[in-house]
Amino acid sequence: MSTYAKGDKFEEQVFDFLSQEIAHDRFYFRSDCCQIFRKKGYFSSARESDIIFDIAIEVSMPGSDKPSMLVLIECKNYSGTVSVDNIEEFGSKISQVSGFNAKGIFATTSAFQAGTLNFARNKGFALLRYFDQSEFRWELPRALLTGASGASSRKRAEIEYALTQPDFRPTVYSAYAVTPAGFADGWEGIWKGLGLENTLDESELKLIRQPALAATPRVTFISKEKIERLAEQTLKSISYSRGTVDLAKLVEKENIVIGLAVIFHDDSPSVLGSITFYPTEIKIFATESQSPVARFTLAHELGHHFLSHGRYMTRESVRAQDIDQSQQITIPKSEVERLEWQANTFASCLLMPYEEFHTAFGLLVQHLEIRNRGYGPLYLDNQRENVAQFHRVCTALSKYFGTSKTAVRLRMRALGLLVEAT
Repeated sequence: MSTYAKGDKFEEQVFDFLSQEIAHDRFYFRSDCCQIFRKKGYFSSARESDIIFDIAIEVSMPGSDKPSMLVLIECKNYSGTVSVDNIEEFGSKISQVSGFNAKGIFATTSAFQAGTLNFARNKGFALLRYFDQSEFRWELPRALLTGASGASSRKRAEIEYALTQPDFRPTVYSAYAVTPAGFADGWEGIWKGLGLENTLDESELKLIRQPALAATPRVTFISKEKIERLAEQTLKSISYSRGTVDLAKLVEKENIVIGLAVIFHDDSPSVLGSITFYPTEIKIFATESQSPVARFTLAHELGHHFLSHGRYMTRESVRAQDIDQSQQITIPKSEVERLEWQANTFASCLLMPYEEFHTAFGLLVQHLEIRNRGYGPLYLDNQRENVAQFHRVCTALSKYFGTSKTAVRLRMRALGLLVEAT
């Protein structure tokens, strides 16, 4: 595809997205006060001719023919990083538009060179790195994606990384930006950061401002203990007694109760599994349906189901690195990371039930004559004997519960049965 064709396609993608935002009243101002255009010109007294912009959003007061505000957007799809030289002309073009309160956004799919961020902020326009959402791991409601221009230092660092690193690939937000007011990773934060309402008085804002979003539930905090109890209740519903949990029996029960469908496919190079809600369907990508990875993936997706995560997401997919990374003992602060932590904690509790795991661990340690020397029931450091004991315990429990050794290790740590030297 030629450079021109790539740029035109990207421009169309951004235009279609913003058109939908306006049409469905998700834009900052009411849809009946906004019009969106492609390739429209605005007069420059310095040039004595029109300057054409890729995308323009005109915001007008009710009954007025003249826009009170313009949002002017330049769309570029570069093969390399974006330099100050690439954006300098855009800043000049914005400043030449006379007779309007003009706000500018330079949008691209590429990463920005570090010096561009301060340049754009000082010139009063925004830099936007835009991503296609079609391959995202999560599809979430807008209320979880609003972002903020007054971001914390940690969040600012994340957004700056997203803006400047060519290999960055998002999983949640489609838009990362630096604005005159700061950093933002959601469209609401971008519009606020541009100061769209700063030049209007309160009476004017009341006429065109979008009503505040109806509050939707944030991701509820759920303790490990509560997730443990939910897993125990789920196991009781299929009369679990000991050994490897029969997930097929659980799936069959949920199919009768709510019509849950679980479909197995061949291995996928990109995902291990996925879940979609309304109706609920789980897909597992594995050649061997009873492998430890396939079982944990299914338990993870069942976790989203039993934890009622359909309140927060429309669909989700999970990759191998996500399973490895999100089996943490500490609870993440991010909304979406918390959903994954909850699902993985449920999977661990479901596949390695609390009482049965303690019983099996205790009998195994007794059988292997592993003594607690004051460091914990099982201690792991670099000593050969401790390493050998650890591997024997992990291997035996992995076979007994049909899980990976990594899952067993993390479960033992979470329950305080394994102490690892720092």
